[in-house]
Amino acid sequence: MLRELWIRNLALIEELRLEFAQGLNVLTGETGAGKSIIIDAVGLVLGGRGTGEMIRAGADSAVVEAIFELDERPELTAALEELGIAAPDGVLVFHRELGTGGRSRCRINDQTVTSLTLAKIGAFLVDIHGQHEHQSLLQPDKQLDLLDRMAGEEVWGLRRKFAEGYAQLRALRDELTRLRGGEEELKRREELLQFQLAEIREAKLVSGEDDRLQAEHDLFANIERLYEATARAYGLLYEGGTQQAAVEQIGEAQRGLEAVVGVDPRLAPVLAMLREAAAQAEEAARELRSYREHLEFDPARLAEVERRLDEIAKLKRKYGRTVDEILAYAERIAQELEGIEHRDERLAELEKEIGRLETALSETGRALSARRRAQAVRLEAEIARQLEELNMGKVTFKIDLTWTEDPHGLPCEGRRVTMGPRGIDRIEFLVAPNPGEGLRPMLKIASGGELSRIMLALKAILAEVDELPTMIFDEIDVGIGGRTAQAVGEKMLLIGRARQVIAVTHLPQIASLAHRHFLIEKHTHGERTTVEVRALDMAERVTELARMLGGAEVTETTRRHAQEMLSLAEKLKLKKVGRIS
Repeated sequence: MLRELWIRNLALIEELRLEFAQGLNVLTGETGAGKSIIIDAVGLVLGGRGTGEMIRAGADSAVVEAIFELDERPELTAALEELGIAAPDGVLVFHRELGTGGRSRCRINDQTVTSLTLAKIGAFLVDIHGQHEHQSLLQPDKQLDLLDRMAGEEVWGLRRKFAEGYAQLRALRDELTRLRGGEEELKRREELLQFQLAEIREAKLVSGEDDRLQAEHDLFANIERLYEATARAYGLLYEGGTQQAAVEQIGEAQRGLEAVVGVDPRLAPVLAMLREAAAQAEEAARELRSYREHLEFDPARLAEVERRLDEIAKLKRKYGRTVDEILAYAERIAQELEGIEHRDERLAELEKEIGRLETALSETGRALSARRRAQAVRLEAEIARQLEELNMGKVTFKIDLTWTEDPHGLPCEGRRVTMGPRGIDRIEFLVAPNPGEGLRPMLKIASGGELSRIMLALKAILAEVDELPTMIFDEIDVGIGGRTAQAVGEKMLLIGRARQVIAVTHLPQIASLAHRHFLIEKHTHGERTTVEVRALDMAERVTELARMLGGAEVTETTRRHAQEMLSLAEKLKLKKVGRIS
């Protein structure tokens, strides 16, 4: 669960620290008080997009830190081990810092990571559902993902198997299309490949040749400097010139010590070092002389090296950045040419391979579809029960899974159907809001409030499937009130019995059920505006609920109503309830 959230210099927040409780946490405040900033902060520390505009005016950086207490999650443990992140105390500290120059620093338990890593690990810890997220329910791909997530690993295993086969089938079909292309186009392709292969083979390239030639060229280009440097070094060591040579000076020092070493044996190690130095200096001088004597400038060889490097450079511009890449390209086009030259044989081979793969893929697709249909029936029943609890008992919800005819699709049960990496099913969530009305796509029938409640029902079911420890709802109660608001609040409270729930709300019915209630306020001090957040005690909760009930005006009537709501909420919290879904 999310234990603490620390924010500094983010938007209108100068600094605040929030300690969340297990169960239902709510954040309330007047419109425009800055409730969304808190959710934005959580999204930021979980790897969301951050910009310099989010930094408080006058500050150099913004910092968000979140402390999570972990439970036993094998998938999370595996992900942390893969990244080399240790959590010996069962605690993860996420840290995100934004700089004015657009830079971002991310850490988990003091280990530097990327924002993508924050998002990857955060996905095991928190699910944020914003007030507009329910629009994702209108996308067929998202609907199919939801169904598969609820179906479990068996369906995901089939889905992964289908995706792999689908990619292989596409590659084979693409190759078949190329081979079946127009004869004239294929002939032009063959001639081009033959020219390219001949050009590369004629050059007789050798792996690593370009690096060796460049090194030789550099030697010729610097031969004068090499000669001067070795000659001078040899002279200093052995000839001396205007001053005594280094070898002679070392020898003189050696002889001087030999004369006195008998007086003081402590000089013996020094004498040994001088003898070694004398031998090394003489050896170095001999090597330098030999190197200089064999250092020759060969204009003909230089011209040959430059010609060869120029030839290789031209090939690089066409076929690859290195000789090895050019040789690899030659190997690929040689294989393609072989395929073209044996086109008829390859066509027959491809058709057999495609037929075998289509049969296997059809079997996997049908098995995946059957399991999805069984899960759809179970999910429809669960959604119906959840909607009943959310005062939407008259709403009919159905999951429609169909196959679409496609002459170029996958053969299934005597026909060809559309396929994709997710399988062969086309999904649509259908809704009938009132008895007697026909089922229609949710996109065309559901209001924002209805979508929010359907999403809440799905989240309640997913809470057990995903075992996410923390769920955040950002004003998903827009467009509802009365008994429905009470039902939504009770659903969040129910989810809070198994998961931590954090909800930004404007409804007193939901706020009254909180285990911990935070008030968000905006204050102006001089010319600066700040957002402040504090946890409320019971008396303060009465005042805040009275404000939410009566608008700006708090009266004795609204206070009594608020106290009644809190009293009923306490009884409801003590009431034994069943499972989430």
